[in-house]
Amino acid sequence: MNESLWDLYQTVCQEEMQPLGDFVDRLVANEWGPYSKDDILDLLREIEGQILSNIQVKAMEGPRFATMADEVSEQTQQEFEALIGKVERAFAGRAPGS
Repeated sequence: MNESLWDLYQTVCQEEMQPLGDFVDRLVANEWGPYSKDDILDLLREIEGQILSNIQVKAMEGPRFATMADEVSEQTQQEFEALIGKVERAFAGRAPGS
Protein backbone atom coordinates (compact mmCIF):
# COMPACT_ATOMS: atom_id res chain seq x y z
CA MET A 1 0.00 0.00 0.00
CA ASN A 2 1.11 3.54 -0.71
CA GLU A 3 2.27 4.83 2.69
CA SER A 4 1.92 8.52 1.81
CA LEU A 5 -1.68 7.89 0.76
CA TRP A 6 -2.33 6.01 4.02
CA ASP A 7 -0.84 8.91 5.99
CA LEU A 8 -3.02 11.36 4.07
CA TYR A 9 -6.10 9.26 4.84
CA GLN A 10 -5.15 9.17 8.53
CA THR A 11 -4.79 12.95 8.62
CA VAL A 12 -7.89 13.86 6.64
CA CYS A 13 -10.37 11.22 7.77
CA GLN A 14 -9.15 10.16 11.19
CA GLU A 15 -7.70 13.37 12.61
CA GLU A 16 -9.73 16.01 10.76
CA MET A 17 -12.86 13.79 10.74
CA GLN A 18 -13.65 14.39 7.06
CA PRO A 19 -16.02 11.86 5.45
CA LEU A 20 -14.37 9.12 3.41
CA GLY A 21 -16.53 9.92 0.37
CA ASP A 22 -15.33 13.52 0.37
CA PHE A 23 -11.75 12.31 0.72
CA VAL A 24 -12.16 10.05 -2.31
CA ASP A 25 -13.68 12.91 -4.32
CA ARG A 26 -10.70 15.08 -3.48
CA LEU A 27 -8.27 12.26 -4.30
CA VAL A 28 -9.66 11.64 -7.78
CA ALA A 29 -9.63 15.40 -8.38
CA ASN A 30 -5.86 15.31 -7.66
CA GLU A 31 -6.20 17.84 -4.84
CA TRP A 32 -3.09 16.39 -3.19
CA GLY A 33 -1.35 15.49 -6.42
CA PRO A 34 -1.81 12.44 -8.58
CA TYR A 35 -2.35 9.03 -7.05
CA SER A 36 -2.86 5.98 -9.22
CA LYS A 37 -6.19 4.20 -9.43
CA ASP A 38 -4.53 1.06 -8.04
CA ASP A 39 -3.18 2.96 -5.02
CA ILE A 40 -6.60 4.45 -4.26
CA LEU A 41 -8.35 1.10 -4.70
CA ASP A 42 -5.76 -0.62 -2.47
CA LEU A 43 -6.40 2.01 0.19
CA LEU A 44 -10.16 1.54 0.00
CA ARG A 45 -9.84 -2.24 0.23
CA GLU A 46 -7.57 -1.92 3.27
CA ILE A 47 -9.97 0.44 5.03
CA GLU A 48 -12.94 -1.79 4.18
CA GLY A 49 -11.12 -4.83 5.54
CA GLN A 50 -10.33 -3.05 8.78
CA ILE A 51 -13.91 -1.87 9.22
CA LEU A 52 -15.34 -5.33 8.52
CA SER A 53 -12.86 -6.84 10.97
CA ASN A 54 -13.88 -4.30 13.62
CA ILE A 55 -17.54 -5.17 13.05
CA GLN A 56 -16.78 -8.84 13.72
CA VAL A 57 -14.83 -8.00 16.87
CA LYS A 58 -17.72 -5.86 18.10
CA ALA A 59 -20.16 -8.70 17.31
CA MET A 60 -18.32 -10.88 19.83
CA GLU A 61 -19.02 -8.35 22.59
CA GLY A 62 -22.63 -9.40 23.00
CA PRO A 63 -25.83 -10.57 21.38
CA ARG A 64 -27.09 -7.05 20.68
CA PHE A 65 -24.07 -6.32 18.50
CA ALA A 66 -24.03 -9.81 16.99
CA THR A 67 -27.55 -9.40 15.63
CA MET A 68 -26.54 -6.18 13.88
CA ALA A 69 -23.23 -7.42 12.47
CA ASP A 70 -24.52 -8.91 9.22
CA GLU A 71 -26.61 -5.87 8.38
CA VAL A 72 -23.83 -3.42 9.19
CA SER A 73 -21.30 -5.52 7.27
CA GLU A 74 -23.56 -5.58 4.20
CA GLN A 75 -24.12 -1.84 4.41
CA THR A 76 -20.38 -1.27 4.72
CA GLN A 77 -19.67 -3.44 1.69
CA GLN A 78 -22.27 -1.54 -0.35
CA GLU A 79 -20.74 1.79 0.65
CA PHE A 80 -17.29 0.63 -0.42
CA GLU A 81 -18.62 -0.79 -3.69
CA ALA A 82 -20.01 2.69 -4.41
CA LEU A 83 -16.68 4.34 -3.57
CA ILE A 84 -14.78 1.86 -5.74
CA GLY A 85 -17.23 2.54 -8.57
CA LYS A 86 -16.65 6.27 -8.16
CA VAL A 87 -12.89 5.75 -8.49
CA GLU A 88 -13.31 3.44 -11.50
CA ARG A 89 -15.51 6.02 -13.26
CA ALA A 90 -13.14 8.88 -12.45
CA PHE A 91 -10.21 7.02 -14.01
CA ALA A 92 -12.14 5.61 -16.98
CA GLY A 93 -11.60 8.70 -19.11
CA ARG A 94 -7.98 9.27 -18.14
CA ALA A 95 -4.90 8.22 -19.99
CA PRO A 96 -3.02 5.34 -18.31
CA GLY A 97 -0.75 6.54 -15.53
CA SER A 98 -2.55 9.87 -15.03
